[in-house]
Amino acid sequence: MGKRIRLIVAAVLFVGWLGWLGATALTKSHAPVVSRVQAANATVAVVAELTNGEDGRAVHLIRQIPQLGPQPVALNEKADRPAIMVKVVESLKGGPAPDTQIGVANLPDCVGYTGPGRYLLLLNKDPASHFEANREAYMIVGRQHPSSAELSDIGPPTIYPYSDKTAEDIQKQVKKLLP
Repeated sequence: MGKRIRLIVAAVLFVGWLGWLGATALTKSHAPVVSRVQAANATVAVVAELTNGEDGRAVHLIRQIPQLGPQPVALNEKADRPAIMVKVVESLKGGPAPDTQIGVANLPDCVGYTGPGRYLLLLNKDPASHFEANREAYMIVGRQHPSSAELSDIGPPTIYPYSDKTAEDIQKQVKKLLP
C-alpha cells in the first residue's frame, strides 16, 4: 500500500506542476524584451505612431557639414517599411512633446516593424541635422556588442511594438534601463 500512495502523490504533484506551468505560460507578458545595450546608448525614448512609407517618396534631411554648410540628403521611403516622419505619442525619456512630428533617418532600415501602429523607439538626436520644415532629426540606436562599441556586422537597429497589452511591461523595462 505504501508504494501505491507514493505513486498517487507523485502523480498528483506532477499534474499540479504541469497545471502551474500552463497557467504561468498563459498569463506571462508577451511584451518584447528591450535590449539593455541599446537602451544604455539611447538619450531619448519615445512611443511613436508609425505608418507605412510611400514607395519612392523622397524626404529631405538637411545635414550641416563644416566648411560646406547645409547639405540636403534625399532619403527614399519604401511602401512595406515605416515612414521616416513619425508622430510622438508619449515621451518616456528626454524626448519631444506628444503630438510632435519628428524625422528618424534610419527608421526604414530597422527590424521589428510589423505594420502601422505604436512602437517604442530608442533614439539619439542628430544635432547637426534637421528635416524639412525644421523638424528635429533622430537616429534609432543600433545594436551593439555588450563588450564593445564596434557596430560592424551587428545588423539593423530594433524597434519594439507597443500596445495596450505590452505597455505596462515595456514602461517598467524602460524605467529600469533608462533612469
